[in-house]
Amino acid sequence: MTMKAILSDKARPELGQATVPFPIPDSEYDHTIELLEDMGIGSPTAQDCRVDELDSEYPILNRLTAQSVNVDELDFLAKRLDSFCQGESEKFQAMASKLCLSDIKDFINLTFCCQRATVITDFSDLEQIGKAHVLTVSGESMPTEVFERMDYHAVALDLIQRGAGTVTPYGVAYGNGMELEQLYDGCHFPAHLHKMPQLMIEVKSGLEGETTGYLYLPCPDKQLQRTLARAGSGPEGYRMEIAMDGLPPQVSAVVSLTRDGLEDLNALCRAIEPLDTEQREKLDAVVLLARPQYASEVRQLAENLDQFDFVPRPSNPDTDCALTELGYVVYHGSLTLDELMMDDPAEQYRQEMGGLA
Repeated sequence: MTMKAILSDKARPELGQATVPFPIPDSEYDHTIELLEDMGIGSPTAQDCRVDELDSEYPILNRLTAQSVNVDELDFLAKRLDSFCQGESEKFQAMASKLCLSDIKDFINLTFCCQRATVITDFSDLEQIGKAHVLTVSGESMPTEVFERMDYHAVALDLIQRGAGTVTPYGVAYGNGMELEQLYDGCHFPAHLHKMPQLMIEVKSGLEGETTGYLYLPCPDKQLQRTLARAGSGPEGYRMEIAMDGLPPQVSAVVSLTRDGLEDLNALCRAIEPLDTEQREKLDAVVLLARPQYASEVRQLAENLDQFDFVPRPSNPDTDCALTELGYVVYHGSLTLDELMMDDPAEQYRQEMGGLA
């Protein structure tokens, strides 16, 4: 957890407060949104959540207190900060202080560019200061032979003596020409991988197909429609493209954005996410055996993998099983494969047993 906020409705404080951790855990997202909606706040697009208190490892974010923000803005900001490497938190806070930032939109945009700044918190090691500064301004792409020949003590002295630094509570900040780019326009979040998704879907809207949002599957159910609401819809509606595919290869060959609904794709990704490497390979072989046509059918196979045996390499040619290009697959369930891939195979089984449990 990067931060915890106490939120309320500025116009109707009598409705109470909600304490929300950020980033919001996927398992708590739907419940959290329902809690906020019961208070009349939590819109997917409006800044309707007043920040009454903010408990964070980033003191600079206390500037958001008493402001009204959008809950997904807070969530996105927390995810960006959660992905920071060592040293980036100091750069973020020092540059926010140097630039006098206090708006959540600016905070979000700063997370994408603060890495270009140099911040000195300890002046005792000029050699290390010089190395850190050179790596920062070069984007860590300097040839090794050049890097090894530089006089970093002199680099640090030159940086300090030029007097371009700004003293902040978080260190002396040097912008190095950094500009606060408007990657977040106040509505459409730029791409950000907080964790590796099974599917990353790019949402496009408008006549020219402008990218207006991203879906990272699996995600909480409510996040699907909230993301689409924030993305907006042009005259021709939404267009979606798969921007990143982490599904097993045979599963990827089955799924289709035009044929499968988002809810089905999300449920499929949720079923596949916990599978390890061996289970994913097994699922690929089962897909070759069963030949499903829809994401919902693949999900049923993924959720019933224990009803199949899989041998990656031939070990006993006499075994009663089916050979796929990935290995041998044995199905030992009581239903046919077509029945197993139905939305409710258990109900089909009960019907065949005459209604008996």
